[in-house]
Amino acid sequence: MPTWVLPFKPVNEFASWHSSRLAWLSLVGIVLHFFTSTPSNGQNITRKMANQLLINLQKSKPDTFRLSALIELGKFHVYKAGEVKVDLDSALFYLHQAEELSSTLHLSKEKHQAESILVIAYMERGDIQLGESLFSKLIKDCQRTGDKDTQADALYRFATAQRYITRNYPKAFSNYRQAASLYKALRNPEKELFLSEQIAGLHADMGELDVAEGEFLDILKRYKAIKYPKLHYTYSWLASISRLRGNFEKGLFYSLQCLESMNKTQDTLSAAGFYGTIAEVYMELGKREQSIYWFKKTLQQWRREKLPNYSLYYSASFIVQDLIEHHKTQEALRLIVNLVKEIPSVTTIQKGCIAQTIAYCYDNLHHYKQAEKYYLEAISWYSQSGNDFEMAQKAPKEIGEFYLKRGNFKKAGFYLRKALAFSPQKNAPSTIKDIHFMLFKVDSTEGNYLSAISHFRQHKALNDSLFNETKSRQFAELEVRYATAQKEQQIQRQQLELEKGETTRKGILAGAMLLLGLLGISYNQYRLKQKSNKLLESKQLEINQKNVSLQSILNEKDTLLKEKEELLEEKEWMLKEIHHRVKNNLQIITSLLHSQGVYLKDKAALSAIQESQNRVHVMALIHQKLYQSDRLATIPMAEYIEDILDYLLVTFARQDSVLKKIAVMPINLDVILAVPLGLILNEVVTNSLKYAFPDGQKGTISIELVDLASQTYRLTISDNGVGFPPDLNPNRSRTLGMSLIRGLSKQLGGSFKSIRIQVSRLACSLPRKKLV
Repeated sequence: MPTWVLPFKPVNEFASWHSSRLAWLSLVGIVLHFFTSTPSNGQNITRKMANQLLINLQKSKPDTFRLSALIELGKFHVYKAGEVKVDLDSALFYLHQAEELSSTLHLSKEKHQAESILVIAYMERGDIQLGESLFSKLIKDCQRTGDKDTQADALYRFATAQRYITRNYPKAFSNYRQAASLYKALRNPEKELFLSEQIAGLHADMGELDVAEGEFLDILKRYKAIKYPKLHYTYSWLASISRLRGNFEKGLFYSLQCLESMNKTQDTLSAAGFYGTIAEVYMELGKREQSIYWFKKTLQQWRREKLPNYSLYYSASFIVQDLIEHHKTQEALRLIVNLVKEIPSVTTIQKGCIAQTIAYCYDNLHHYKQAEKYYLEAISWYSQSGNDFEMAQKAPKEIGEFYLKRGNFKKAGFYLRKALAFSPQKNAPSTIKDIHFMLFKVDSTEGNYLSAISHFRQHKALNDSLFNETKSRQFAELEVRYATAQKEQQIQRQQLELEKGETTRKGILAGAMLLLGLLGISYNQYRLKQKSNKLLESKQLEINQKNVSLQSILNEKDTLLKEKEELLEEKEWMLKEIHHRVKNNLQIITSLLHSQGVYLKDKAALSAIQESQNRVHVMALIHQKLYQSDRLATIPMAEYIEDILDYLLVTFARQDSVLKKIAVMPINLDVILAVPLGLILNEVVTNSLKYAFPDGQKGTISIELVDLASQTYRLTISDNGVGFPPDLNPNRSRTLGMSLIRGLSKQLGGSFKSIRIQVSRLACSLPRKKLV
């Protein structure tokens, strides 16, 4: 969820939109959702309202009106976005006056309210010990006077300060729960549920998205049970959590529900935050046009306040990127530069966002030194803020992409891996997907093929989980349902207006009846009906046009889905072609080894060449099976093992004298597991065919692959040959074959055991955790 406004302003602006929605939800919670019933307890005033209070303050007398104004002004400066010393000084000035006036008027409850905000002001200023001391005295005085309402309010405020200023999460949880218990005792279910939302939000801050989602769904159910109308705050939380989990269908659904609830209740003071939420979801879906539309509405809302906050610059960043996409880079650069002149930044993450946005412009203008400077500046600012939010991950990702385009693979890899080190629970899967794909390019270029394949597999898995045909249709259906619902609500409102107009007209006609008589009444009724029919016909025509438009959108979606299917099919053929070419290259290596062997007369050298040919064949066989089957990632082990054994029997001309006994379960393994297993099998069987059956002696080679408990496999290879020489210990042997077996077993995370049995030469057992 976006940090659209920050309620606290410690030295390092501790979060952003993407980390835990701290500012946005805190504004929603502190300002509108929690305290709407008691304006004196929450910041629900704008700059314009604060200016009016200052004017009224000059004319006021030392009474309750003045006291209320002082508390509201103190609160306004405490919760105003940005860490500005003058704001905190102003807040302390007004709150101390409120404290003195409440003592003079003997109003303990109002005094407690002023002191609860003073606690936050001192903690924001850095006087943590003073703030905690004042809080302790305040709670004791509330308990002494029985002021449970303000006690709960103070607990909530203090918990929020611990959450964002001192980062003491255990104490934050404890104080939130104490406040919720007090509101439960006071029979105030709305505020009790709000505190439950704060607890769920804190779980989301900590990356516990599954726990947070379950809690918010339960809160939503309980809100509906008490018929609480303003559900848009909870829907907004759920939308953000769904987006971070990569469930864009739910994200879009909850975003649309949020806007619908906001419009229904006309509670639009936090509209900018809600617009930002749906803008983010549309951006993740790749629907740039819809996303930019909502980002522009967001920027317009924040700009009216003339207050520096992260969400103002973050919204502008997306609009700048859209202008760059439309080849309007100079206009984009002017936009961000003029915005900073109009509303200067005051915090580290604001400055980081601005630097990042300017870097986009210089990058597109090919001023690469300037672009690099601003990218690095953005990373520096974000590091100072704690790096615990999504945009801080995007900064190294974007400079990594910048270096990748310039061909500087070393720096690109450094920053991309730095971006990947962030907590994945707090960041969008689409960002992580793109990082893996770029690391795939970096590692491929540098020859780190195993790492490259690993990154490509993770990229593909994330990409497939985020986008598929079913989801695309569901998104389209959601948009159509939302548009239809909006149109139906509009028609209902119009019908209500028509009904009201009809009632008025009937009253006028009733009076005219006395003057004009029956003929005049009949004539007027006829005209009214004619007008109503024409109006209804025009509305019906408008509805039909909208339906045609919506149908065209659906047709366009079908076309896009077909194109996507064609691209996926093309990608599959490309992967098959890659495997085919790899197989051919490995066969060329085999042929080269064979040709080399023709010129060798040393038996040991010939044996080494032949064994190398066998090893290469084992790897080539993998790629042959991949391009010949519909599966492009896994190998059927039963078929693979039998092919290897048949090949070795033919190679050593022992197909008539040595029998094979294969007991392999129907197991499919990833290529990364199948290749080492095939090489182990090649080494062991080669050893048996060379030494277990001397002088053409007949025998049997047995191979068993079973699936054990706890997702573990065991590979056992044995023969009934002459056995090991008495003086040979396979477990300590330093031959190439035994070294390969032990090394490959270790690579798979398994263990190798060699067992002596009277009729058996070698047994190899390899357990391995299941990864497929």
